[in-house]
Amino acid sequence: MTGDTDKYLAPQDLRELGDDSLPQEGYMGFSVGARSQSSDRSNTLNRSSFTRDSMMIEEMLAPNKEMHLAVAKDCDNDSLRRYSWTADALDNVNLVSSPVHSGFASPLPQYDSRFLVSFMVDARGGSMRGSRHNGMRIIIPPRKCTAPTRITCRLVKRHKLASPPPMVEGEGLASRLVEVGPAGAQFLGPVIVEIPHFGSMRGQERELILLRSENGESWKEHMYDYKADNLNTLLSGMDEELDSAEELERKRICRIITKDFPQYFAVVSRIRQETNHMGPEGGTLCSRSVPLVQASFPEGALTKKIKVGLQAQPVPDDNVKKILGNRATFSPIVTVEPRRRKFHKPITMTIPIPPLSGEGLTNGYKGDCTPCLRLLCSITGGTSPAQWEDITGTTPLTFVNDCVSFTTNVSARFWLADCHQIPETVGLAMQLYRDLICVPYMAKFVVFAKTNDPVESRLRCFCMTDDKVDKTLEQQENFEEVARSKDIEVLEGRPIYVDCYGNLAPLTKGGQQLVLNFYAFKENRLPLCVKVRDPSQEPCGRLTFLKESKTMNGLPQTAVCNLNITLPAVKKTEKPERRHTFASLALRKRYSYLAEPALSEF
Repeated sequence: MTGDTDKYLAPQDLRELGDDSLPQEGYMGFSVGARSQSSDRSNTLNRSSFTRDSMMIEEMLAPNKEMHLAVAKDCDNDSLRRYSWTADALDNVNLVSSPVHSGFASPLPQYDSRFLVSFMVDARGGSMRGSRHNGMRIIIPPRKCTAPTRITCRLVKRHKLASPPPMVEGEGLASRLVEVGPAGAQFLGPVIVEIPHFGSMRGQERELILLRSENGESWKEHMYDYKADNLNTLLSGMDEELDSAEELERKRICRIITKDFPQYFAVVSRIRQETNHMGPEGGTLCSRSVPLVQASFPEGALTKKIKVGLQAQPVPDDNVKKILGNRATFSPIVTVEPRRRKFHKPITMTIPIPPLSGEGLTNGYKGDCTPCLRLLCSITGGTSPAQWEDITGTTPLTFVNDCVSFTTNVSARFWLADCHQIPETVGLAMQLYRDLICVPYMAKFVVFAKTNDPVESRLRCFCMTDDKVDKTLEQQENFEEVARSKDIEVLEGRPIYVDCYGNLAPLTKGGQQLVLNFYAFKENRLPLCVKVRDPSQEPCGRLTFLKESKTMNGLPQTAVCNLNITLPAVKKTEKPERRHTFASLALRKRYSYLAEPALSEF
């Protein structure tokens, strides 16, 4: 079942275990039903199609049904989930899918409704969509452009700028940088730019902010408040419709409203921050993502009106147990912005108490003479990494229901920890913190295959954000796309471990595991070779992508993504035409590192 023994899943086993994917035509030996017409960018499964195809499979496999069901019942549920052989764990989608856009197309009479980099607009206004990036749209309302103007908009890589936008820990670009033009252009009213993004918002945990740069060197937050009702009035007379905020969030579209063009916009994903302009009269900030977190500013704490913010980052118990086991538990990470500011009067912070770190143990503040509840603080600001210190001895803590309150004269980042090994508290916190600050993105896993031998094949696995599926190198080398996943959350800078099961076995050295490192908006490619275990059976199997190595802690794991693949037919290698020889040599030289698969030793 797992690929660790001589036993493996035959094609009939894969069919019986269920398949709620949306395969390509003829995949796994049966026809495909109707594809979902949902406007979700992730191209989710049409359940009616799944039911119909499942009935077809049942009819095909009826003679062996009882035998397979008996085997399935003997398997432990955790084991099934670990190796993701259950139908609800499959992530394949149709390889031929149409992109979904925000709103409706509205071409000008004299122009096409799509643009590559630029288009012309005058006092009549207009709306155009980007042909290179699904979801990109620019709307210039009528009477907002003083003269015929060439509008430009393109997405550029971050490293192209000498001074990219500064990022603090936990922040990351949700899309490529947006270069608009003409830089410095002034309009007679607000114009709209819609950009697709790939940040995972995790419900209410994260949010998007906009930065702007007039010259590509200095950056500041872009602020422009315009209500939705006014936007609809602004577009009166245009054949355009604007999606609601909920639709934009579902489709992962960021809407920029501005009266002038800088040189660059940046869409940044960060932990949700509650902000307010607060002055000498004081006030209270409460977190929406963690309602028990709040910061109270007494009268006189501030001498002038400034913008203050409050962040509360939840700490999932599963992450803590996976990294630290039962050695410690932690509260949400609470940050007061701007950091490193000294208040004229102490402010009061309220943070929920973390769960107990062991069974039957107290946190020390309810009768124990040696308290194990520790208050950690990091006063570093800007882009500097956090430096956690234990300030429990200098900061009195007060219990209020299920929360702890304390006062502070300085804005900083605070964290409560329940740890019985007090000297290890800061070290454990740093270990967990490094995992928590990884920025989540929504990406797709895509697999290409090429078969030149009946028992061996070459695969290329990608983890893509806004990359194009039709890769130049794979097309040049005659690879075929054999699987594509729906949108799946992955973490920036974290390794993804790959395993292969079924009738396919990866060709790796002993004690090594395939690993793919993910970085947003970069080419994350993993080349590998697989062999067919039983040439008399169909050359199909399943690729499983894991967050941790399968030898890590020896604990069952939940796969990030599962993809069923079927190898393409064997193709004879043909001698390339002379006019393609030089291009092939250049591409092979550029991608020479792909000759060996990426491996990790343990």
